Amino acid sequence: MPLSWNQLTCTPDKDAIDALAASWSWCIGDAFTPLLFTALGDMFYEADEGGIYWLNTGTAEVERVADDVDAFNQLLREEIADEWLLPPLIEALIDAGKVCAEGECYTYVTLPVFAEGEYTVENFNPVPAREHFELTGSVLQQLQDVPDGTDVNIDITH
Repeated sequence: MPLSWNQLTCTPDKDAIDALAASWSWCIGDAFTPLLFTALGDMFYEADEGGIYWLNTGTAEVERVADDVDAFNQLLREEIADEWLLPPLIEALIDAGKVCAEGECYTYVTLPVFAEGEYTVENFNPVPAREHFELTGSVLQQLQDVPDGTDVNIDITH
């Protein structure tokens, strides 16, 4: 049975979106309008200066994906959406009993910026979206200027 849109996306509450804005401002600035949150905690947003962007919260990569909302909505109906939403992985997570509740998304055990951070069922767990945004934003900000291959120790405070 194909996955529903609700299984492939996340609907964070205002507190979670505020946490994303605070935790990720170093990467995306302050002038954006969220359009879509994926089940894996990524965000597609419209920048105030124009364009639709994909914030990958696992790698801190930001990619322009469309010129406007209409073009973005068209892309969601095409094959590229499979790359953005990863339906086979979401289906495997659900089959493994890892199901997101309202306001939750999946977060990484090990972020994909690390060699061990793979897109596998074992590397994801459902958490409140706010927790995912705060954790990934904080860790990846700490790593932004660290050269590839560097050994790091990360302090995570909650």
